[in-house]
Amino acid sequence: MSPRSLFAIIVLAAALPAPAAPTCNARQVVSGNDCTLSVALGWGVAGLGTASIVNIYVPPNASGPVDIEVTGLSSNLGSTYTGYFGLMGNGLGQPGSAILTLSDLMAGGAYPIGSVSPGQLISFQITQVCWDPTCTTAAPPGAVPNMFSMQLSLSSPTAADINPNSVQLTGQFLNGSQVTFEEQEPALYTNSIFSIIPGINLGATPATRYVYNGTALTLPYDVLSVSSFNNPNPITGNATLLDSNGNIVATAAIPAIPPNGAAGFLDIGRFPGDPLGLFPSSTVLPAGSDGIFHGSLVVGMSGQIATGITIVLSQEFNGNALLNLYVFHSPVF
Repeated sequence: MSPRSLFAIIVLAAALPAPAAPTCNARQVVSGNDCTLSVALGWGVAGLGTASIVNIYVPPNASGPVDIEVTGLSSNLGSTYTGYFGLMGNGLGQPGSAILTLSDLMAGGAYPIGSVSPGQLISFQITQVCWDPTCTTAAPPGAVPNMFSMQLSLSSPTAADINPNSVQLTGQFLNGSQVTFEEQEPALYTNSIFSIIPGINLGATPATRYVYNGTALTLPYDVLSVSSFNNPNPITGNATLLDSNGNIVATAAIPAIPPNGAAGFLDIGRFPGDPLGLFPSSTVLPAGSDGIFHGSLVVGMSGQIATGITIVLSQEFNGNALLNLYVFHSPVF
């Protein structure tokens, strides 16, 4: 090829317009020729009588594959913990187990999720949180031994193909190999300042709150978790219980949560000084004729940044039932 012909090709290539950036939906960001959405599974459990199943699914009506990658993995200690952290698990229905860290799961690692085709399902089971490469060392002080949080990204050139429901986590509570409680958590991506959880039901007085009938508590109790991703500083907050008329009946501070950390609480502690209790065990609430407080819980967090993700989840235990409570998100309260 002559130098003149080569020069003509270079000039022609330079004159061609660059591919147009895709039009992305709210909360998605442009990444090259793709739209990308960051989502999080706020509170998974594995070990000590629990396990989690993560399902990855792209609906068959998607126009093409969606690239799904794990981008973050942490304990409740967040970035304040710099030691070993991994998960033991296996493909659902597959023999054997492997111990994997974030470097194994993220793009370029040995076990990334990668491109998921329309109609394709990927399921894997997480059976234990690991604090050393052999998964035998006890958790460090302050860590919830069987708790993990996971952050993922979903990318596609077609904005409509990105669906946070493509990532689901099912938390299981086990009696041996038998599942006794189970709850499902969709991937979330909200960063609202306020999270409002209606339908909170709690034993109204300390004397009635944690009373067993066999292996089940006679009155319902609720748990709350808050996860922080992409926030460079600790986030803090407060929780407010309201009665059915919207009147404030109790408030409590939420301890600071480190960057990329998560914390879980019983709404009301079981005994004085209970480290898992958000509200103290002495809390007395207005009750209905059934002896149960029926109201709402409002969680307000501060310290988020525009690109950060703060996830608030709530679950209710009632006898032998487990319900994942719906959360409204609002910029004001």
